[in-house]
Amino acid sequence: MGTSPEFLQKLLTIDANARVVCQVNKTLSIDYVSLQTSAMSEVFSKFPEVLLMIRSHNIEQRALYTFLADGPRVGAPYDITRMVHVAIPTDESPEGLARMFKLIKEINPQWPLIQVFLVDPGFTEINSIYQAFPSVEVAISAAHIYSHIKSCIHELFLPDKAQHLLIRALKNTGCSATESNLKNMYKMLLLFVNIKMLLRINPEWLLQDRIWALHRWRSWNDCSCYFDMVESLSQGLKTVFNISICLTRTMSGLISYIIEQTEGKSQPEARACSLEELAIIKCKAEAFKRIKEEAPVDPEPAASICESLNKICNPAAFELCQNELDVTQKSVELIGTKGDKTCVQILENPCMVTNGKPKTCTCGFYQSTEIPCRHILAVLHANEELLQPDMLHPLWQKQPEGTDYIFPVSADKLEILKTSKNHVSDKHLLVNSVTSQLSALLAECSEENFQRRYKTLRELADVWIGPYEQVKL
Repeated sequence: MGTSPEFLQKLLTIDANARVVCQVNKTLSIDYVSLQTSAMSEVFSKFPEVLLMIRSHNIEQRALYTFLADGPRVGAPYDITRMVHVAIPTDESPEGLARMFKLIKEINPQWPLIQVFLVDPGFTEINSIYQAFPSVEVAISAAHIYSHIKSCIHELFLPDKAQHLLIRALKNTGCSATESNLKNMYKMLLLFVNIKMLLRINPEWLLQDRIWALHRWRSWNDCSCYFDMVESLSQGLKTVFNISICLTRTMSGLISYIIEQTEGKSQPEARACSLEELAIIKCKAEAFKRIKEEAPVDPEPAASICESLNKICNPAAFELCQNELDVTQKSVELIGTKGDKTCVQILENPCMVTNGKPKTCTCGFYQSTEIPCRHILAVLHANEELLQPDMLHPLWQKQPEGTDYIFPVSADKLEILKTSKNHVSDKHLLVNSVTSQLSALLAECSEENFQRRYKTLRELADVWIGPYEQVKL
């Protein structure tokens, strides 16, 4: 290794039994490092079955990997004392991660006892774990999903009360992750979140029971402490890891942070577990499947339709279609079926959708673009069907990368369609809907009721807008 960097000298002075493997270049810049204090080694030896992985990145996209002991055998406290290993790989390539996991194995003779790795949803190099630990299970961490969805809710910029209620519902769901609670939270997200954000949130994670089975053995209070710990520790590590672009300086700060946060604290206690709880973490979930067999939960039709749109449509068509799908989510009313046609009314005048291939519609949007409109999407939603390629004009479909898109409509018309956002059209559609309902109420009554209702409307209009501006009724 050559000259020992300052952070290594500092660590070994404080903890002579610490285990460190690192490589530095001639300028003392770190190529890679794997580090374990003596306290971390003890915790790893006591609780090797489940490891929670937390990733942090600095401004140069170097990654810090932190591993914590997890699983039903690990008791209180919920804090940094659960940490069992820290590593900075050369990079996050398969080769860089392979070296990191190899070093973890070399430092920890208990590695064959690892049964589950809990990772964040953004971690894509899962094969690097399987190659190093062929018998383990890799699952998405419930805590990471909770933090991810919570962050996305903040980005919706909802009114304070709505945001508070949604986040509170999310926490209650995470802390009591029953099948019904997860389904209800899933449906709630579909109501509040637009299609673009749904693709990012990926609410289907709420319906993957294995993710929550590895978590739901905790009590409500333990779940709350667990979520808070992962969020707090993730933020603390991210802050420390961004102290400097110089990794040797950052490592010195990281060691100080770990020592300060663990000083005077006891290690996690062993928790008494039932056989069912221990079976949950068995490799590849085989024992868990014998205890609890549940039918797979199908995603909501709207989310499935959105996914099929994303697979088939080019970016312009996808944006237009998701705007239409947003409208169908807000108000859908299937009026009836006549032969091979379905009459659909969505806060507007009825339109006729043919049930052939491809489906067509009498509305102006479809007639001018040949893109599946809100009425076609409403029929697909009601019938739990997905968008198929033969339902879309070939020029609106995805093309190979590098291909110039040619659209069936002019550039000017496409720009107009894109800028016709739902929050503009919805108001117009709502006004038309209310007008239609009022007209029906006036037309379908006796002369006496008509005069009384008309007089009431006249008074309302004069009070609202003022008699100085004649309102036509």
